[in-house]
Order: sequence, then C-alpha cells, then structure tokens
Amino acid sequence: MKTSNETKNLVKALFDFQGKVNAVKKTAKNDHFQSKYADLNSILTTINPVCQELGLLITQHPHDDVLVTKVYHVESGEWMQSEQLLRMRDANNPQQYGSALTYSRRYALASIFNLNQADDDGNSASGHQVKAVKEWLTPKHTMWIHAVEHMKKGKPIKDIEAQYALQPDVKQQLMDLRK
Repeated sequence: MKTSNETKNLVKALFDFQGKVNAVKKTAKNDHFQSKYADLNSILTTINPVCQELGLLITQHPHDDVLVTKVYHVESGEWMQSEQLLRMRDANNPQQYGSALTYSRRYALASIFNLNQADDDGNSASGHQVKAVKEWLTPKHTMWIHAVEHMKKGKPIKDIEAQYALQPDVKQQLMDLRK
C-alpha cells in the first residue's frame, strides 16, 4: 500500500467510517455455489453516502493488469492507494477482463473499508451477530417515489426508517412533505 506523507485526517475519517458501517448486505446470488454475496452495487450503495459525509473520495481504475484503488481525504489531500493484480485466464477476453475488474473492485473496497458481508442465516446458526447495514434512501433511489407517496399520505417516517437509512437532510425533506 502507498500513502501520502501525512495520513492523520484520512485515518481519522476511516476510523469514523468504521463506527458507522461494519457490514454490507448480501444481495446477489451465486447459483453455482448456492450462496449469496455482496455485489459491487451493494458495497457502493452502502459506502458512498458515508464516504461523502466524511469527505472521502474513492477512485478505482485499471492500469495494465492491475486495479488501482485510491481513497482521498478531500479536505486535506491525504490519500492511500492499493494495487491488486487482475487475474484472468485470457486477458484478451473482454468478458473475463470485466469480471476480474468487478471482482477485484469488490474485494479491494471490502478490504480497505474493513467490511463484513452480513449473512443472517450463517451468523444465526453460529451465534455470531453482525450488524447489517440498511440501504441508504436518497432522491435518486428507485424507491424514493414510494417514500414520497408514503409521507404525503401522512404515514409515519418510522416505516421508512425501518427499511432504509436516512441522512438528516433527506429525513427532513421527507418530513416536510407531511405539512
């Protein structure tokens, strides 16, 4: 791993991140192994709002046969960089390349942000509890219109909060619809 000379602000933001998020829901199904996993969309949907709140920017891009993942603390300019070799049988096959890239992006983010993948069935059986993270509801979310309709009917915000995580400004925006 590479870092900027100073990392104090970045480390503090990552520490704060871990206090807010520790698991990602497994929403995708692997038919071959009959199991579920947290796909890239689940990870990004979970971490992006918290990263925004904490002033963290994530970039991921391929460079030759390596995935470069960089996390910036926007205000201070501090950064850390991780590099992961992209593994595929045929580097000339675009589908294999795309799969290797997506797979590497998921694992790089899960590693950097210390994310568990919530598995309610497995954890219940073992007696180990992992706090599952709710999906963030924003005006761009596909379910936003339903939340708006719910609030316009005068129904309680707690119904929405039972399903989704809400940033304070988004919660206020929904609450204002009841007036």
